[in-house]
Amino acid sequence: MTSESILVLVANNRLWDNEMLIRSVLEGTLKFIYLTTGTDEERKTKIDEFWNVLPVISQIKRSRRAGEVYNNLPENVSQKNDMKFIKGVILSEDKINEIQSKYPRKYRKELEHKWSYSEIVKELSKEDKHKYFNGMFHGYGIGSHLIHQDADAINFLIDHNARVPERRIAKELAHGCRQISDVMTYSMLRLYAYKLLHNESVANVWLDSYIELSEEMKQYHEYFKEIEEEYLEY
Repeated sequence: MTSESILVLVANNRLWDNEMLIRSVLEGTLKFIYLTTGTDEERKTKIDEFWNVLPVISQIKRSRRAGEVYNNLPENVSQKNDMKFIKGVILSEDKINEIQSKYPRKYRKELEHKWSYSEIVKELSKEDKHKYFNGMFHGYGIGSHLIHQDADAINFLIDHNARVPERRIAKELAHGCRQISDVMTYSMLRLYAYKLLHNESVANVWLDSYIELSEEMKQYHEYFKEIEEEYLEY
């Protein structure tokens, strides 16, 4: 569904907002692949961590954040009642103590670190077929800048909007084509991982229609390269 949203934004030239969604799809794709790799026992452990343990651990943070909202509301019965859905996720101290007792702080920190993007990439890249995953930090980093709206993110937009029309349009065309390629590549990676998991053939995982589309999009990448060569000084 997020991939479909990305294509809608490409069609409406909302390319920078799109980078945040692409970051999300990339992270979800790598987590999916991570869950499909390893022995049966290793996969069972990872599935349990992902579906059962991590959500329980996150309840503590979610509870504290909800408490900060609810407990700081004015002492107004109507407002408190309107926000009772937030109160519903606030855990009792007994429940928090129960979770912390079952999953000590050291274990929680280690598990959250294990499931971080960088650690998943590092683990997957140990296998020869996934070694190129190390190259996925750049795009992920761009999405992170935009999510956090830091100075780098603002400078990306300033640079883009300050370009002369010819250069800006060439960049937008290539940018949109790259985002379409990203969506298709991540879809292919998930299909590839699924087929390997079920011992199915991984031959011809690319659709012929996508191969044709990629060929068609090459012209926009070449056009962008030609235009940039006129402006860049090496």
